[in-house]
Amino acid sequence: MPDVALLALIVVAMLAGYLLGRRDLRKKNHSQSSGQALSKEYFVGLNYLLNEQTDEAIETFIKALDLNNDTVDTYLALGSLFARRGEVEKSIRVHQDLLARPSLTSSQSLRVQLELAKDFMQAGLLDRAEAMLADMARNNHEYRLEALQQLLKIYELEREWTKAVAVGEELRKTGADRYAVVLAHFYCEGALICLNRNDRVSARKAIRQAFTRDKNCVRASLLLARMEFDDGRYRDCIKALEKVAQQNSHYVPLTLELLEQAYGRLGNVRGFTAFLGRCLIERPGGAVILAMTKVLASDRGDEQALRFLTGQLGKNPSLKGLNALMTLQLRNPAVGSLQSIRLLKEMTDKMLELKPVYQCNSCGFSGKEMHWMCPGCHSWGAIAPVQGIEGE
Repeated sequence: MPDVALLALIVVAMLAGYLLGRRDLRKKNHSQSSGQALSKEYFVGLNYLLNEQTDEAIETFIKALDLNNDTVDTYLALGSLFARRGEVEKSIRVHQDLLARPSLTSSQSLRVQLELAKDFMQAGLLDRAEAMLADMARNNHEYRLEALQQLLKIYELEREWTKAVAVGEELRKTGADRYAVVLAHFYCEGALICLNRNDRVSARKAIRQAFTRDKNCVRASLLLARMEFDDGRYRDCIKALEKVAQQNSHYVPLTLELLEQAYGRLGNVRGFTAFLGRCLIERPGGAVILAMTKVLASDRGDEQALRFLTGQLGKNPSLKGLNALMTLQLRNPAVGSLQSIRLLKEMTDKMLELKPVYQCNSCGFSGKEMHWMCPGCHSWGAIAPVQGIEGE
């Protein structure tokens, strides 16, 4: 039984034959012998397809198809079919042959160039795709927007952030507001490059640019906070970190370690406790509960920390919270409970080792490392700490 793709290819061939027949009827001055030649080539090509000799079929249909608006679409459908099947070389051949025809209109030529650039991208020939798309993006036409979008994908893959910013800004000018968030991440990537070469002035400028595109860019706040901390500006570091709670409270867990250190450098443990208290009222997440438990254990002792954590876990259960509770109980074992608690803790330790820490809210990709661009679907700012009983 032939596969679906082969059947689709046969349908394309049949469509080509139909278009050729209709063209012959319209052209009354076309010679009878020429019409017979075309018909013969069509059936030869169909025979090749039925025998799955697709290379020979392509050659035959290329010879058989005269170019007009209808047959350009047929060519493009054929190339698209090969691309979907993963036969990129064949798709490239179809599109290159089509592009070489002098009878193409300007619009048709641009459309074919766009499809050929996609072929190059799929084949991993990013330099060739980039050159073609960059040339298309220089002038205003109906395919410019899509050319810019494809060009942006290339720069993301190649991590060419300066070029990505330039293309992203062009896309933003078209009224596509969704590129503002993406641009903020590009500026953050630029800031990281500047920091790696110790150009802190340029890094700060890039962070400011990120905020101009997305005022709620958590990543920019975290980068700024780290810079402020490293420069000894602990109050500014705290300001940047506490801003994250207003930008997107899901990312508060990413702020707590550095926030505790900054408050510690200022000798202001109460300030950190007050921040945790506000978070517990507004959004009592597991990471905040554990941070408060740690502060209470250090400041008031394990017994007070145990009471607090037990009460919080009754309202906001989590594996990490349970694990922390058992750690405290092991330090202060009740009579007869030590062995059972130890065994339970070993089980939760193993469970936590296997659980992902971060998850993409767009495609569901999960892992233990934080990525600002999802490795699965390449969305920016879609990955966040896992929430709920198995999360933070």
